Amino acid sequence: MIINNIEFKKTEDNSVGLFDKNVNDILHSNTGALKEAYDKFVIPCRLKELSQIKSSINILDICYGVGYNTKAALNSISDCKINIDALEINKELIYLSPFIYDNIECIELKIFIIEQILNNYELRDEFLNYILKIKEDGEREFFCPFIRQFKEAILNDGYINYPEDIKNRFLHNIYYNYISSNNKINSKSNKYNKCTIDFHVDDARASVNKLNKIYDVVFLDAYSPQIDPTLWTIDFLSLIKDKMNKYSILVSYSKSTPFRSALIKLGFFVGKTYIDNIDMGTVASLTANNIQNNLNNYDLGLLNTRSSIPYKDPHLNLSAKEIIYNRKIESDNSNLQSHTSFLKSYLK
Repeated sequence: MIINNIEFKKTEDNSVGLFDKNVNDILHSNTGALKEAYDKFVIPCRLKELSQIKSSINILDICYGVGYNTKAALNSISDCKINIDALEINKELIYLSPFIYDNIECIELKIFIIEQILNNYELRDEFLNYILKIKEDGEREFFCPFIRQFKEAILNDGYINYPEDIKNRFLHNIYYNYISSNNKINSKSNKYNKCTIDFHVDDARASVNKLNKIYDVVFLDAYSPQIDPTLWTIDFLSLIKDKMNKYSILVSYSKSTPFRSALIKLGFFVGKTYIDNIDMGTVASLTANNIQNNLNNYDLGLLNTRSSIPYKDPHLNLSAKEIIYNRKIESDNSNLQSHTSFLKSYLK
């Protein structure tokens, strides 16, 4: 296994999705890992329109994974500087992100992501050693051919024998000079040259506290709230709100009522995202005009039931089990209408 208890699988749009057996949850939709990134994140936040009126955009990508949301965002714009803070607790997913078969035929983007990983001194050597250890036999379909070229370049040019003060220069040039003659790209001509990705490897609750930017767009792509609510609590969402201004937009695939309720309690306007008339997720902003599709009567009704009780983590240190248990106790003691009772009356 390349990552313990992570299964790779091709999704319907021919990109590779992941399933985490540790938590029994998918990291990407079966309908298409790349398609999901566009449909549930990039399109709902209207990134293309935003890039036409701003010269620089700050994006907070919570739960970067193998980078689909970040890649889709970068791949959808031109002539706009994008600065991304990518939060991910699993370093191995970051390491695989330039090489996973994502159905994006853009060698520049993959080279750019490698450069951003190598710019992070704490990730650099471990990243290269990890990639060298990957055995492609039997799993070749999950990687773009670029991974083999990159591994050969590292080995053939003796990276492991370079003294520390030369490694940075060596790594800066390796992919521009050695990744096959067809893929030679001058660093100054790379269209992503003015963009940045800063990787933060830690529990996102700790990482967000250390960030000092205001973000135009926030991607919230954590495990589903019912399985792991640590990044869906009203307390964590309050931290995110502090990193947004009144024009910022938060998007997520989740349609969870506790999540939407928490956002509303924090002062957000909340709506739904649609693709081809299918309800895809949630969009939130501190400005009502940023919401194109309001919640319907059913959604609003749920906000008056026990289902609306937000997940809570006051000191941002509780486990998923503790958060779920505490919410159950609060729900059991609540005078709010139950979900079952509401559903019966709504269907009548």
